[in-house]
Formats: sequence, structure tokens, C-alpha cells
Amino acid sequence: MGASRKALLIVSLLMASTMSSGCLALSIQREIMESWREPPVYIDEDVTVGWSETFETGTELNSVLYQNETNIVFDETVSSLVINFRAQFPYSSTVEDLIGNDTNQVRYVEARLWEPGSQQSGGVPFWEVRATQDYPGERWDWQLDFIEGTWVLEVEARGWGVTTPVEQLSFHDSFDLYATMTKPCVHFPSSHEVAANGEMECTFLSELED
Repeated sequence: MGASRKALLIVSLLMASTMSSGCLALSIQREIMESWREPPVYIDEDVTVGWSETFETGTELNSVLYQNETNIVFDETVSSLVINFRAQFPYSSTVEDLIGNDTNQVRYVEARLWEPGSQQSGGVPFWEVRATQDYPGERWDWQLDFIEGTWVLEVEARGWGVTTPVEQLSFHDSFDLYATMTKPCVHFPSSHEVAANGEMECTFLSELED
């Protein structure tokens, strides 16, 4: 149907509805608008938290301590959880061959994910990892009925980082730790925007149910 013809039809129907009485007119107008409203689009949206850290100690001989934690709120709509972890400790194997396990106290990354209440009660982490040497990128993936509530992602790490005029002699310990949960999100064409790259603005289903 052409734009002019559609516009004429809209005007005709609206005029007809205004000629009707009271509630009948409002009902007709509401039905007309509802029939032309685009249906909502359901999207699986990711929520990611975590950190990427590169150590720099400068002239200090001691390694640098890094600690952080963040909360992740799980509700009944969460369908999956993914954790990505990577760590780099240049020359770590060589150093350990020279001075033994002492390096494990000054160059390491420890990361844990706690279910609601388990951290305070001295329970066992839902997930944990410890790295003292190069740890290639690894991914953990879960799809299950998660315990609802506030989960805690935490990390403690120590590392060295030295920048010298000679690039080949510079080195930096580093790590990446990210947790991503997937939740259903609803895009309403009448009120949400669509970005140039096609990404749809949406509202999480759990927020609509509150």
C-alpha cells in the first residue's frame, strides 16, 4: 500500500471513529494504533564485568599488589555464564628454575567467583583459578539454574613491570579477567533506538517484571 493511500485510510478511519460515540470511539482508535504498532523483539544481551591489568613497578624492586572485586546480580532470567581468563609472566619459568617457588609469592594471579553467601560463610568458591606462570587464554562456560542473588567476582595479583630504553629488555606482567552473563532483553520499536551498526537498544526482561 502506497504512503498516500495509507495516510488517506488512516484519516478516514480516524474520522469515522470520531463520529462514533464515547467509549466506542476511543476503542476504535486504540485498536487502530495497536494494529500498526510493531511487535517487540526479544534479544539475548550480555552483561560483562572484570578487569585488564598491566603491571608497572618502575624503579621499585618489590612487585605491585593489585586487588579488586565486583558484584554481579543474578536473577531468574540469567541463562548462561562465561568466564575468560589469561595471565602473562614473562621469563617466569626461567626465574623459577633459578630461585624455586619463591616467585609464586611475588608474581601470581588468584581469581574467584562466589555464590551468594558462600564467601561470608567460609564455603567453597563456585569457580577459582591461580596462575604463577604464563596462562594462555581459557574460557569456562555454564548453562544451568543459577542461584539468584548477589555473586562476587574477586581477584588478587602481584606482578612486575619494567620499561627500559631498550625495548627488548622491557617486560610487564599482566592479566585479563572477565565474567559475562546472558539475560533476555526486549526491544520496543516504538520507544527504543537502533544504532547505525544495527545494535538494538532494549530493556532487560527482569526490569519489566519488577
